[in-house]
Amino acid sequence: MTPKKDLQSILKPIEQYLIAVDEAIKNKLYTGIYLLDESSMHTFKKSGKKIRASMIILSSGLNNSIPDDIIDIACAAEIIHAASLVHDDIIDNADLRRGLPTVARQYGPKVAVLAGDFMYTKALEIAVGNNRTDLFPIMVDATIQMVKGELYQIQYSNIDNITVDNYYRIIEMKTARFMAACAKLGACVAKMDNKQSDILYECGLQLGYAFQITDDAMDYLNNAAITGKDAGNDFINGKITLPLLRLLQVVGDKEKELLIHYAKHPDKENWKYVLQKATEYNVVEYCIDVADEYVQRAVKLLSQFPDTPFKDVMTELALFFIDRKY
Repeated sequence: MTPKKDLQSILKPIEQYLIAVDEAIKNKLYTGIYLLDESSMHTFKKSGKKIRASMIILSSGLNNSIPDDIIDIACAAEIIHAASLVHDDIIDNADLRRGLPTVARQYGPKVAVLAGDFMYTKALEIAVGNNRTDLFPIMVDATIQMVKGELYQIQYSNIDNITVDNYYRIIEMKTARFMAACAKLGACVAKMDNKQSDILYECGLQLGYAFQITDDAMDYLNNAAITGKDAGNDFINGKITLPLLRLLQVVGDKEKELLIHYAKHPDKENWKYVLQKATEYNVVEYCIDVADEYVQRAVKLLSQFPDTPFKDVMTELALFFIDRKY
């Protein structure tokens, strides 16, 4: 049996581009103002997965040639994503991000707000830096959707008022539409026609759903060796995601009543019961099956492009979304 690839192995064919993105981020965010430079680069001290940059680069190469000017827009997307994390951590009052203190914890919430604002603005400046006016509306809309999604999540943060439909709307705005925008940005930089651009937008949308559903499911997987993090962070922090919503659909009335009570009083002790029931009712498997449906739709959309090495990598990346080991 062929060993399953990790993300680094899958993205090896575009490694040189991702290294260039890292360098571009450092150069674009440098201002010479010590506190701003330190705070805006803090999120990048521990390298992330660069899924969004990879989506842009791979999408641009689906007709077998990656454009020379793809690095700047991939850099801009990663900066926007990082800015959203900086602001999310302020909202969530989070202490850690990727094993390091959050920007808000390290430098204070005032600095974190300003650093995030600077990063958003800088990314949008990059998007129009090469006189590509077609890219700017795509990136602006994706950013607006993320902000709306965060507010929508706050609006439906209570177990009494959130529904499965609300959940899907939240992840659509916060994650899927930005992933879709990344795929479309790659198409635009590569000067693809409207049909191919629209196909890639829909492909990115499907992958965004799959990515977030899988991410939420892994929080209910009691195996830190696989996930790389402790289970239950979302629940303990009061985030209602698909695993819990699915669990409430399938348990008996008494169990449901107790789960709702625990969701209103989330802590490590109550999490033990939730995890026990989630395991008993196979909610992680259910969520992965749902995510797989989105991945298969994305792969089908990719099949409309010619067979190229970049298409193969993008397909592998899509399948990796439902078989992650981090």
